[in-house]
Amino acid sequence: MQRSDRGFFLLDSLLSIFIVSVICILCFTIYNLIEKYEEGYFSYQETSNERIESILNSLEECEGCLEDEYD
Repeated sequence: MQRSDRGFFLLDSLLSIFIVSVICILCFTIYNLIEKYEEGYFSYQETSNERIESILNSLEECEGCLEDEYD
């Protein structure tokens, strides 16, 4: 019986392709998660700024501020 090394090469190449595929999927997944995090963070900042502006706009001006405006 003669032993063939082609099976070992096929197994090695399939294993290499599997490892590369897993690494690529992992990289794309991490990239998408980072992108979604940034979008959520910017959305949170905009919402927070709008809330703070609405709160500050609803406050009445103090007497000291009114006196400074006339000077």
